[in-house]
Amino acid sequence: MVEDTLKQIDVDHIDRNPENPRIVFRPGELAQLTDSIQRYGVRVPLSVYKEGRRYVLIDGERRWRCAIKLNLKTVPAIVQAKPERLNNLLLMFNIHALREQWDLLTIALKLPEVQALLREREGRDPTERALASETGLAQGVIRRCKMLMALPKEHQQRILTELRKPKPQQQFTEDFYIEMERALTTVERAMPKVVSKFGKEAIRQTLIEKYKQGTISNRVDFRQIAKIARAENVSADSTAAEQSLQKLFTRDNTYSIDEAYSDSVAGAYGERDLLTTQLQNLDVSAVDEEIREALELLETEVQKILSAAP
Repeated sequence: MVEDTLKQIDVDHIDRNPENPRIVFRPGELAQLTDSIQRYGVRVPLSVYKEGRRYVLIDGERRWRCAIKLNLKTVPAIVQAKPERLNNLLLMFNIHALREQWDLLTIALKLPEVQALLREREGRDPTERALASETGLAQGVIRRCKMLMALPKEHQQRILTELRKPKPQQQFTEDFYIEMERALTTVERAMPKVVSKFGKEAIRQTLIEKYKQGTISNRVDFRQIAKIARAENVSADSTAAEQSLQKLFTRDNTYSIDEAYSDSVAGAYGERDLLTTQLQNLDVSAVDEEIREALELLETEVQKILSAAP
């Protein structure tokens, strides 16, 4: 058989690729493509490779699923040489990176395999930059995926369950977990005693429960937790900040992130923002030389604080 040739292949003779990171295919997202194929046929051929008497998808699983739904007998497909496992994975990553982004969890669940295969090939662990280059993903996407990779299986399963729902009905999304994990990582670094007192998993469960109850109303609120943990950056009372976090992480109360922020560091951050605004609006040229130098020095120190703050 000549490779890289276009031919009509029986739909029933095609199997999905077991290495395909994509897990969730929402019915609503397939509806438009199904309608298009019903009207005009499969206009873009699938890509497959031969495996015994059958074919395995490299690209085109959505088109293949729609063809099955429409009871099509055959689909156009380009038959390629069977790729090695690493090339198979990287090819699918790059194809989808150029089109629509997969759900982050699907990438996170497959990324360890890519890392292991690259480690085997290169003899060392791949850097984020190397992973980005090989997969076609942005480094920021890879960092977000690593947060999901580090989650206990229970939470990964909860995300997967949510991903199967229509987007408006999703509650505990990938973004929810990423915001929460970023906040907890900051607390772990800045106030490790708080995390060790409760345990990271217990804190997760408390925050999830408060989100369910509406005590935490928005996932963006988690960013205030990081600000509380970095109280020293704005010369706020670290003891008060630590006490607010401990109360927030106690499950049997309705203490919210907004309340914890207000009780601890809100005033300090407000003063910082006010001072920054005043310095930016100040006409330094109209001030006495000595005072101007002092103000310029003060502004430099404020900028140092701002650059260190979240």
